[in-house]
Parts: sequence; C-alpha cells; structure tokens
Amino acid sequence: MPRMKVMPVSEVRANLASLVEEVSQTQQPCFVASRSKVRAVLLGIEQYDALIERIEDLEDSLDLLRAKTDEEPSRPLEEFLRDLEAKRSLDVQRPA
Repeated sequence: MPRMKVMPVSEVRANLASLVEEVSQTQQPCFVASRSKVRAVLLGIEQYDALIERIEDLEDSLDLLRAKTDEEPSRPLEEFLRDLEAKRSLDVQRPA
C-alpha cells in the first residue's frame, strides 16, 4: 500500500499545477494540512467520479433494502414505465 501523502497548504499552493498533474497520473490522493490537521483532499477526477458512483450505488441499494424491510409494494421498472405511458396516453386523449 502506498504511503499517504500529506502536504502543508503553503506547499500545495506553491506547487499546485504539478501536484494536480501528479495526482491525476498516479491516482493517489494528496491530503492537505493546515495547522497540523488534515483539512482537505486533492483527488484525480477518475477517483472522484468513482467515489460518487459508488455512493450512488450504495444509496440505491439502501433504498431497495429499506423498501423490502418496510414491505413497501414494488414492481419491475418495465411494468411501471408501461403503466406510466398508458396513463399519459389516456390523459392526452381526454378533452380539456
């Protein structure tokens, strides 16, 4: 496992362009410290996108688990979309 890179904010400020390139190339985050405490993290865009996607997947899984636990009625997406389209067709056919 690579060693965690921690840099003071003053050093990050002075070397930001090269640090952004390094983080992008190595896919290793850089932790930014201020007053001896880590305050921020610099990530490559691929890492950021992967984290966001993973969070969204976990939220979806949690929603499904909650629905099953609460015994909420559910149905396949295709069935829902078919019913929605049928309802929209009826709404369009009705005179105003």
